[in-house]
Amino acid sequence: MKHVLPQILIIVLGLQSAHMQPAMDRPWNEEVIYFALTDRFFDGDSANNRPVGSDPTLYDATQTQIDLYHGGDFRGLEIALKKGYFNALGVTAIWITPPVRNVWYSAFDSNDAPKTGYHGYWTQDFLDIDPHLVSAHSLDGQRTYPNSRDGRMQHYKDLVTLAHSKGIKIIQDIVLNHTGPVFYYDANGNGHFDRDQKNEWIRPFKSSGYYENAIWAKTPEWNQRRTEPNTTLHILDKIVPQNGTLGEIASYGRKGMSRGSLGASSGEEVLCDFYGMRDLWTDPGSEHFDALVEDFVEIYAFYIETIGVDGFRIDTVKHVDHEFWDAFSEGLRERLGPERSENLILFGEVYDGNPEALGRYTYRHDWPEDPAPSLDSLLNFQFCYAVREFLRTGKVEFGTAHSIEAAIDALAPSPNEGRDRPFYNQTPGIDGLNSSQKIINFVENHDGINRFRVRGVSERRHLLANAMTLSMPGIPCLYYGSELALLDPEAEVNEDSETGRLTYISAGNANALTDNQSNRHFLALAELIRLRKELPALRSDQIYPLWVDSDRGPQDDGIFAFARGGNGTAPVVVVVNASPHPATTSTYEHAMRLIDPQGQPLLSPGEQLVPVELQHQESTATVTLSWGPGPEAKIQVGGESIHFFQVVHP
Repeated sequence: MKHVLPQILIIVLGLQSAHMQPAMDRPWNEEVIYFALTDRFFDGDSANNRPVGSDPTLYDATQTQIDLYHGGDFRGLEIALKKGYFNALGVTAIWITPPVRNVWYSAFDSNDAPKTGYHGYWTQDFLDIDPHLVSAHSLDGQRTYPNSRDGRMQHYKDLVTLAHSKGIKIIQDIVLNHTGPVFYYDANGNGHFDRDQKNEWIRPFKSSGYYENAIWAKTPEWNQRRTEPNTTLHILDKIVPQNGTLGEIASYGRKGMSRGSLGASSGEEVLCDFYGMRDLWTDPGSEHFDALVEDFVEIYAFYIETIGVDGFRIDTVKHVDHEFWDAFSEGLRERLGPERSENLILFGEVYDGNPEALGRYTYRHDWPEDPAPSLDSLLNFQFCYAVREFLRTGKVEFGTAHSIEAAIDALAPSPNEGRDRPFYNQTPGIDGLNSSQKIINFVENHDGINRFRVRGVSERRHLLANAMTLSMPGIPCLYYGSELALLDPEAEVNEDSETGRLTYISAGNANALTDNQSNRHFLALAELIRLRKELPALRSDQIYPLWVDSDRGPQDDGIFAFARGGNGTAPVVVVVNASPHPATTSTYEHAMRLIDPQGQPLLSPGEQLVPVELQHQESTATVTLSWGPGPEAKIQVGGESIHFFQVVHP
């Protein structure tokens, strides 16, 4: 790439920076998260695929049947860590699906089809690790892990220790809303679990009262039994006190399933089972409320203090009473103390694109009397949906970026007109960061929204989507397989599906963890991650849109441009072109103005806006600056591309 000012040094991001090991005391807004569905990442140990006493039909050796176990485990993650796979990509934190011991099977779930608990969200024991995930010996062969609670916990602890040695944090996915199908509804009153009867697995929602016929199940081959812990435990030389609430039927709502509860906001979603899951009763008026909060605080303090995990992603947040989150988050931070709390992140999942629905959980229910944050942040579904509207459009060449503008505006520190507070709590946590600064940006996940790349979506579009994720304020999160633009060939755009839960590295193919590092998509994504680390503006909380394509002429079709940085951080201009054709940040009437929201220019006369040279970018860009009342830029970029520009002094 040639420029008119050869004396200016152009930043080139070389591969040599791939293996730099940053310190573990990084603030959370400097992390890049990799979300691994553990069972689908890599089967590093085939010996745990059919745990002793388990139903052998629940494991699929072909790794093709989505609803069965595929064998991914801790050893698979350990092998990848040892090979430097995550360091080569540049991610600094790994979010793993719940590792706790699960119920392994449900005969009736969504679409009345049988499923297994391979994903980890069907907890049976909150203080044990699922035997599908652990090995009999350590990675180096020097330590034996007994087939016991202690043995399984030790393997988990060793995984976390290995990740930390590579400069990588571990985020544990946790569930406080429900367990797996640990009890059945004795619909016919015979005192026996009729496993072939749907009405004993799933009951219709009961708006008043509750089902009094709930009985703990005992199906050892499916690990279907009473929830644990139900008493104080001694694990890895640590005492974990418990009130026993999780093992009491009265701690559960027992109101049956509401099929539409995932998208509901009527209050019913807080009270009901969701398919075969068993809903915990989190009403602050319940007799067991304080004891249940205390039990969960002790459980998750153990994972922080003893196992060493660094943060928690919290499942199904809106299905739990708001007061419960306030009590849990406050209690956990008090239990851990200020030093550990400062390094902890609690981010939640609210399956909703409305920033009001998302941000409310960053406020306590008693705001403004207590302005302190409740949860630290949320998964940014608003951003996810907006990027999909722009880039994941199926037969249409490209969509609009106006929804991305709205998602950016939702993070603003001041409330919109007519509102009494910003969407996200601006009161900093103990780490000095507020919830907008710790928002988790993503474009794909393991739930119904599925992979970004499905039929009709190209590798290039997938890279652009993740590049935008890495360019936003907050914390970027990449889904496992993103580094190879993993395609779900079974799904289509605008179709909800879980078929994207594919196995990434097939069993016995550990060499792929090395080979994939030379894949062009891997290299391009790694380069973008390094760019985020090298340019402070891309890690700042300052962002302001500069240009969204207009209907005044075709030359700017598909363009979205924005600036990052300011307030003492050298700004960076980002230009994204969703169109497959070249486009320009201008119309016949005017070019893009380079000013911040206060009307101040981004560069002074004589300065230049220079493209950052990327080795794995597939197009070039040209910049023509002009000066009127302020600087203006006509930037021409190639089709389906993203470019970054720095202000350079002459």
